[in-house]
Amino acid sequence: MNVKETRGEILDQLNKLLTRNHDAEKGYQEAADNVKDAELKSLFLAQSRQRSEFAAELAREIRTLGGDPDNGTSFAADLHRAWINVKSTFASNDDKATVEECRRGDQEALDDYNTVLQETDLVASTRELLLRQKQSIESAHASMARLALVV
Repeated sequence: MNVKETRGEILDQLNKLLTRNHDAEKGYQEAADNVKDAELKSLFLAQSRQRSEFAAELAREIRTLGGDPDNGTSFAADLHRAWINVKSTFASNDDKATVEECRRGDQEALDDYNTVLQETDLVASTRELLLRQKQSIESAHASMARLALVV
């Protein structure tokens, strides 16, 4: 395992998570716009707001560590959201597909958080922040998995 220890490497990893949260915020917003079910819409909007809060927390942490936070979303996420739009346009009332995509996005976020937590030498306060956010994402991921079975 190649542990990332330099300030630049740590800031790069935190910016990766920041971008992932911007992606999730926009992705959940897109999902809310595409579902018919009012409860799903409400759930997706709540997740979007939470990821916005996570992004703000990460941006503050990056500034505290002397870095400049990234502000955008990733190109891959932009393509993914476009794919959700296309898919939902052609799929009639397919809320299940939207839930599955949210679940998949949460899994990718969890993979990124796990990598950063395992391979980056973080100060205790940053590690605690990431662990708290990861726990919330795990909860959302579990909810999406359960929803996918019943939608």
